[in-house]
Amino acid sequence: MSKSDPPEGGAPAATTPTADSVLAAINPPTRKRLLVALCFPLFVLLAAPYWWWATAIERLPLPAERIAALELTPTPDITTRILFTAGGGAFPTPPEGRANFPLRTKLQVLGQEVTKGVDGILAQKKPAERGQRRWELVYDGDAALRVHIAVSSAANASFPLEPYVSTAGSDSLPDGTLVVPVHPGQVSDLNLKRHYKIALINGIHNLLPPHLPGIPVRALAYRPNITLSFVLVNEDAADGSYVSGWDVEGALRDHFLPQITPLAPVFNFSIESQVLYHAPLTFEPDHAEGDGWRINDEQLKIFVSERWSLDSGSTNNPVLRFLIFVPSATHRPLHLGAENGDAFLIPQFGSAVLLNPPDGEAKAYRLTLDALDAPFAQFVEHFYQLLSIPARPSQVHVAPGDDDAGRGLASPLSPWQLDTVLRTRLAENTAEAKKTLASMVRLIAKIEEMKVGAGVRDKILGAVSKLEGLPATARANSPRAAFVLSRDAVALANEAFFDPSMMGLLYFPDQHKFAVYTPLFAPICVTMIAGLLRELRAWIKRRKARKAAAAAPAAGKSSTATSTATPAPNSARQRTVAATAEE
Repeated sequence: MSKSDPPEGGAPAATTPTADSVLAAINPPTRKRLLVALCFPLFVLLAAPYWWWATAIERLPLPAERIAALELTPTPDITTRILFTAGGGAFPTPPEGRANFPLRTKLQVLGQEVTKGVDGILAQKKPAERGQRRWELVYDGDAALRVHIAVSSAANASFPLEPYVSTAGSDSLPDGTLVVPVHPGQVSDLNLKRHYKIALINGIHNLLPPHLPGIPVRALAYRPNITLSFVLVNEDAADGSYVSGWDVEGALRDHFLPQITPLAPVFNFSIESQVLYHAPLTFEPDHAEGDGWRINDEQLKIFVSERWSLDSGSTNNPVLRFLIFVPSATHRPLHLGAENGDAFLIPQFGSAVLLNPPDGEAKAYRLTLDALDAPFAQFVEHFYQLLSIPARPSQVHVAPGDDDAGRGLASPLSPWQLDTVLRTRLAENTAEAKKTLASMVRLIAKIEEMKVGAGVRDKILGAVSKLEGLPATARANSPRAAFVLSRDAVALANEAFFDPSMMGLLYFPDQHKFAVYTPLFAPICVTMIAGLLRELRAWIKRRKARKAAAAAPAAGKSSTATSTATPAPNSARQRTVAATAEE
């Protein structure tokens, strides 16, 4: 027995495993592997309905037809009712033998003459410039506006008559009444009726013009909440004298409260004040001829520096800033341009007034109420322009006995001016609401992925309903109620347009979706598809192998049968040869 032979009775030698056997032992069975590969696309197919439901974008229908109809509907016209009254003795007593008509009849006849006169003035203009009368005279009941003919010995004894708007300290009539004063000696004048007519036309036609003033660019667009910030700005308190304090509360009480209190139905004002002790200019003013400094037009554009700490407690509300600038001793006296102006308006920002302290040895000054009258009178004028409030027309005079006129105080805001403000802002809000709703409909139709939920739809429906209610309110001759509807409509339209649920997809186009999802799903899909194709090829290969294996035994049996049956002819030939030999 050689050394290489295995020992008798010993264990058999270990066989070397092949690659196929190793793979078969490690990999799961073919059927199990195929089921695992099919689980992934099966999961995707089963989860697709839920994914479709979870990612579906809610797009509730909008009243597009109603919004389109609103675009074609102009702002409704509202006729303001004016109560026309007169005091005793306003008309002369007729002589004996002639009828003495009641006071109401006399007022009606005079009112008809005034109405015809205004209509005649409008008819003389071109159709494009004509406008229309937006008021009517009534002779009983209650109305927001009033016209009264008053006989007073304090009135001017000569013609023409001088109508004025009554104030709290002028006479016993309600504030805001348009008064046509007549002296007792003028009542017997034969042309008194004509003078009444001229005075009434001048007053009413100019207080309620046929064309509403537009909103200029310098004025603020309508916002219900506005902050008024009054700032005393010292250029450099360390350089010469400066202003350390001011009676801002008294100035606000006398100058601004009479203006902003009547505006309560339109605006909600909040007031704040501030004192700055170091706010240097970012430029060097021009040295004027002689003594003094000038700020030219180009320097006015950068007068207010962003380095000034004009802080405000307001967050989202627009702020109108009214600045009193006190130049340092180096730049005194400081004026604007060549006309020695001391105030200028900053569009949509506020107003600024230059205040040069008097020469003296005092280091610090305090601005008294008298010293603030001139700057705050200028602030009120700019305040009117910034909010597009009509000023008192020149045809309407200052109320007699107004003690505040000597201080330069503006007359309180009258109901006539408030009526124009209501109408102007009504037209602005109505146009803005319609524009916002129409833009929203077009935007939603263009961006199919934009969500329109129940909250957005309800806001849009609310805005549309309020706009549709304007004609009925206009027929009721209520400018204030119509303004409230327009204010609520534009607020709802803006809330719907800037709703976070809509803004989410506004700046998320399809290109962004592909950029986000492709790096995530592409590797998964490639791996899944490659595995399925590999298993499919293996399954096809195994199927072909099984078919080949099944066909092999049948071929073997047929060949064996053929080989067994073949010797028979040879035997027959052998028998034939043997028979021949025997013969």
